[in-house]
Amino acid sequence: MTEILTRFPVPGDATAISAIDAQGLASGHASFREQPHDWSSFQNSFMEGRGLALVAEDNHGVVAWAGVSPTSKRAVYRGVGEVSIYVSPRKQKCGVGRILLDALVIASEQAGFWTLVAQIFPENKSSLSLHAGCGFDVVGTRKRLGQMSYGPCAGDWRDVIMLERHSPLSC
Repeated sequence: MTEILTRFPVPGDATAISAIDAQGLASGHASFREQPHDWSSFQNSFMEGRGLALVAEDNHGVVAWAGVSPTSKRAVYRGVGEVSIYVSPRKQKCGVGRILLDALVIASEQAGFWTLVAQIFPENKSSLSLHAGCGFDVVGTRKRLGQMSYGPCAGDWRDVIMLERHSPLSC
């Protein structure tokens, strides 16, 4: 495997982040969100406030991105964040997701997150496996949580599997 480096994103990564995001959304099993992130929406979601983001790159450029955004602005939920991770199809099943999610967990703990949650469609077996391998536990299934508005599952009501990971470092 080519060496994978993780780092904080910069504006020059915007095109790659958007393309990777669009590829994930096209599968219909990545998000209820219909439009891929542009740099502004990516910053608003993961880099402003108390969130954070990382990218993974190889010698050809950015191949994946991941972020944590606070689940709520309420003080009682301080330190609880929701995880997103998107890996380029050409780098899936190569260990990139594991490298990036492991790095995100460490960075999130350093940033004060003590609980991470993820909401994953049941059909996204690789993401469920990745999260389980990084210490996330299934806490339940939210039945018919939302109706897809685009893609191959447009009109379908979708279940979402809830996972969480508690940091051993705090709380």
